[in-house]
Amino acid sequence: QGSVLLGGLAKTFIGSGAMVKSQVMVHPNLIAGWCSMVCTALNALPIGSLDGGRIVQAAYGRRALSISAILTYAGLGFGILGSTLSLPFGLYVLFCQRIPEQYLKNHVTGTDTNRQLFAAAVLLFSVATLLPMAPSDLDIMQASIQNSF
Repeated sequence: QGSVLLGGLAKTFIGSGAMVKSQVMVHPNLIAGWCSMVCTALNALPIGSLDGGRIVQAAYGRRALSISAILTYAGLGFGILGSTLSLPFGLYVLFCQRIPEQYLKNHVTGTDTNRQLFAAAVLLFSVATLLPMAPSDLDIMQASIQNSF
């Protein structure tokens, strides 16, 4: 239940009953895949010269990059995105990667709708991977019942 994306997939395929257990056996490839998804999601955040920053700047412009970077810094600073990874990664990006890319010579031509939708999908993937999943009331009740036995 570390993120909205993985928690949603786990509830869909494993079921809610397995999600309330304190330990669930998983294959090591699942752990490796999860680590890769988190690294990719961190790189897709719309900040400075990270890939997400380049995508937002190319699709929506420099002003959208500035606004999304402020919101992303706030999410990292408050620990909303990426939980325990948020503060060290936010500090790293703040000091090392915050300068956005330079404009291309042809920065006047806009991007088409398909590329803007793809950029939005990449940002949605990043946020869904890093945003922690809030436990539902049913999950809390089942966990308290199992812990009492």
